[in-house]
Amino acid sequence: MIQVLQKSLYMHDSSISAIQLAPKNIDFEEKILLLCFHCKNYNSKFTCPPRIPKLDYKHIITNEYTNALLVYIRMEFTDITYQEIRSISTNKIHKALLYLEKILFEHNIATPLSLIGGSCKLCKSGCPPDRCNNPYQSRIPMEATGINVVTTVKKLGLDIKFPVTSSLYRCGLILW
Repeated sequence: MIQVLQKSLYMHDSSISAIQLAPKNIDFEEKILLLCFHCKNYNSKFTCPPRIPKLDYKHIITNEYTNALLVYIRMEFTDITYQEIRSISTNKIHKALLYLEKILFEHNIATPLSLIGGSCKLCKSGCPPDRCNNPYQSRIPMEATGINVVTTVKKLGLDIKFPVTSSLYRCGLILW
């Protein structure tokens, strides 16, 4: 199934790459959840805390899923294009994950879980206060589940450094 997903992803968008990893190798840390509290999107997006379900994400991801694929893109930016590239990269990964979910459904895998990197940016003007405009397409950020994206991707050979200066990585995760 990994090869089917990787080939399908490449055909869908050749700028996006994917690396297989075992769900048990995903790093979880409580301090990552605390960082959400200080984010400008806290309590303003339906896919961000505290609006997401209060579940044991670590248990679900590491015990109820046997396969995972880290999906990522690296994009160059300038001071002028930084905000635009952040949004474009998020939406490219988000759409790729939705596409991979569709592929899994077509292969009789009914319970895939995809998580995006960073907050959902499907709505250009932000979330309305009373409901999500895209409840079937919006996804929870990896960070909101407690995943330490930086340490997890370093194990896979990606070296994310801060502050970003001329390029950024945007990552997502699909599990089945």
